[in-house]
Amino acid sequence: MNHVDGIDYKPSILTETAIRFAKAFNNKWAFKINASYMQGIDWRSNTITDQNPNTLNTANPNFPELSGDNNPAYDAWNKYGDENNNAVTISGVQYGGRNQTFLVRRTGYWERDIVSPKVDNLKFDAALHYKLSEKAELSYGYRIGQMDGVFQRGNKIQLDDVVVQNHKLELKGTNYFIRSYVSLENTGNSFNAKPMSDNLDISGGGSNSEWGAKFKTALQNELSQGTDLATAMQRARGAADAGRAEPGTAEYANLKNTIRAINNWDHGKVIAGAPETGGAWLKQKSRMYHADAQYDFANKLKFANLLVGADARIYEVIPDGNNFVDFSRPLDERTLPGGNNVYYKKIGGFAQLTKTFFAEKLKVYGSLRLDYNPEFDPKINPRIAAVYTLKEKHNFRASVQNGFRFPALFEAISYVNNGNVRRVGGLSYINEGLGYLDNSYTLSSVNTFNAAVNRDVTGGLSANEAALKNRDLLEITSLSSTRPERIISYEVGYKSILLDNKLVIDIDAYTNTYDGFLGQVEVAVPGNNTLQVGTDQGVIAMLAANRNALQTRYRVYTNAKNKYNNFGSSLGITYNIAQRFIISGNVNYNNIVTNDERDIFVTAFNTPVWTTNLSFGNREVVKNLGFNLVWRWQDAFLWESPLANGIVPAYQTIDAQLTYRLPQYKTTIKGGGSNIFNQRYIQYAAGPTIGGLYYVAITVDGLFNK
Repeated sequence: MNHVDGIDYKPSILTETAIRFAKAFNNKWAFKINASYMQGIDWRSNTITDQNPNTLNTANPNFPELSGDNNPAYDAWNKYGDENNNAVTISGVQYGGRNQTFLVRRTGYWERDIVSPKVDNLKFDAALHYKLSEKAELSYGYRIGQMDGVFQRGNKIQLDDVVVQNHKLELKGTNYFIRSYVSLENTGNSFNAKPMSDNLDISGGGSNSEWGAKFKTALQNELSQGTDLATAMQRARGAADAGRAEPGTAEYANLKNTIRAINNWDHGKVIAGAPETGGAWLKQKSRMYHADAQYDFANKLKFANLLVGADARIYEVIPDGNNFVDFSRPLDERTLPGGNNVYYKKIGGFAQLTKTFFAEKLKVYGSLRLDYNPEFDPKINPRIAAVYTLKEKHNFRASVQNGFRFPALFEAISYVNNGNVRRVGGLSYINEGLGYLDNSYTLSSVNTFNAAVNRDVTGGLSANEAALKNRDLLEITSLSSTRPERIISYEVGYKSILLDNKLVIDIDAYTNTYDGFLGQVEVAVPGNNTLQVGTDQGVIAMLAANRNALQTRYRVYTNAKNKYNNFGSSLGITYNIAQRFIISGNVNYNNIVTNDERDIFVTAFNTPVWTTNLSFGNREVVKNLGFNLVWRWQDAFLWESPLANGIVPAYQTIDAQLTYRLPQYKTTIKGGGSNIFNQRYIQYAAGPTIGGLYYVAITVDGLFNK
């Protein structure tokens, strides 16, 4: 059971049922079958935190009366359609004896009104094994899963009838294996919450410019009648939202169902005479093919042990027109579903030598790995590690390694429309004709520029004069195409068993240096790449954030220009008290060094500096009865992502569990809770608010064993 406080949802039952059966025949054949079903109500994301307070230049800092609940540029963590790409500039408003400019956001929709918290997860797998000889076994496995729920990435995704399948074939011996598998994914009837919100708003209030015109007219009318600014803003929003579909109505449900059935987030469709809008259906099919092999030359070489291996992987994506497209098509046809399938590939191999010295007290590992992706040059990854044992109780370890990470599928070749912003991969051929790598300004500098222009226009300058006066505030991005991210890592550690095997201590420390740290930066291209950055026309095109006819926005996966260093340490202690009582705990420290030179994007380290947990338990405090208590804590930290930014507060929880065994019935009963005191907390910005989960679990094991 969860949601016991009834704040985000009524108290709800979560159930999970699983069964496993396995059998062997004639010492040659064997099979196993697993099946499980889980359903419940997930934790809900319903945080009203404003990530665009009135102190920022993307709001209205010159008008303190528009702060707090009166902020017309409000951007809530768990509201969609009110993001920066739906900012509307209302200029030329007569107020206080001057022409004023205001920044407002579209109204948007709360996440609770868009996605369902219902979770369903049905899984099945089966495997058949055949023993070729005493040293070799051939097996085939099949897995399938169907799931409904909410998934968070750059946006929130409502998963609906998602089906994932996996076929695996493996030959395994005492010192080798060869295996291959294929994974098949079909997102079914899933949809993206962001385009859903945008298109709901567009259907009810028109495009940003149309909605802004209605807002301006209503605002000016209210102000001319002497209405105070905050109230006038609220009434203007109501007027601009007239005809908007409201959650809970039949109109809203019908419109939402229509939008979720349209598999094109870019091109419009007339809905019941409403303005053109797009869809939100996430209709994505993909396949992943993988093969790897490994051979251990154990005891076959006199001077050392040798382990070798190789692997290959191919992603095959069927273009859906929204997340992935056929880049061989003309620009105006890319977002149509279909076209040639997209492939993204990688192959690699490694060799590892292991050698012992000083009567096996010192063990040294050395490995070399070569990886190749056709989009990039081959990369070599060396690693060396050593473990030294002193007096059989003190173990010291150290390692240093170099690693390259090729951009993931989305980082390399995505082409996602996020409502007036397109999230794009960083490969050079995707940029052809678009200009986001070589002809763009950073969005953060555009926001600073617009705020300065608005101030000067209020002071009496024309918009064009103010734009040219503040042109130096615009930062040209000059991005290079995405390259692999590189890390050099150093680690040392110590582990010991002391006090007659009662005390275990494990401590380590590490430092990493990242070169080409992969992240995202939002940019604006003037004139849909028909104007050049730095020119007068290119500067004037950036006049207002909502003038989409004069700019195109992209959120680009790219590499940091600076190097980044992060470091950390952890300490773990376990102590066996008398009579099987065990107390254990660990503390972890992780941090990142801030560079003096500002980079083009934020690092999104998204890691608390301190985390710790402490547990106390006994597996059998009395016959067949055990218990365990766990306390967890982590401190506050800054979360940065394309979806939401803000401070995640510190939190602590206590988990408890009782376990009772009934050997005569082959049954174990567990009862307990996670976060038993129901402390509400979040783990990341825009994530769900988590509370207490209380459970009883019954396991019957070996029911058919003799």
